[in-house]
Amino acid sequence: MELWKSISTHKTEYEVPISLSKGEIVKLGDLAPEENWKDWIWVENNRQQGGWVPIQIIRNLGHNAEGLILEDYSAKELNIDINEIVVKIKSLNAWSWVRKISDSDEGWVPDEIIELTILKY
Repeated sequence: MELWKSISTHKTEYEVPISLSKGEIVKLGDLAPEENWKDWIWVENNRQQGGWVPIQIIRNLGHNAEGLILEDYSAKELNIDINEIVVKIKSLNAWSWVRKISDSDEGWVPDEIIELTILKY
C-alpha cells in the first residue's frame, strides 16, 4: 500500500457534490477550461444538480448533448490539511480519489497537493 502526504491544504468549493449511478443519463455541458481540470466536463442530472465529471466515465450518446454514466460516481472533494496521510484509490485527469488514514474519509484531491511518502514505523 502506497501512502501519500498532503503538501498543502485543499477545501472544496462544492458543499453538495453531484452523485451519479451507473446507467444514469445526464445532460452534457462544457469541458473545464483550466489546465488542472483537463478532461473534466460539467454535467447535470435529471434533478438539475450539476457537477464536474471525468469524461472517461461518460459515453456520449450524440443526441441532445446527453451522456450515459458508465460507473457509479461521486464528485465529493476531500477537505484536507497539510501533512495528512492518505491512500490513493483512483487517479483521473490530474485528480485522485483518496482515503484519509486519520478518519477514513474519502474524496477527490488535486494530484499537485499530494506526494508519495515513506513512513517509518
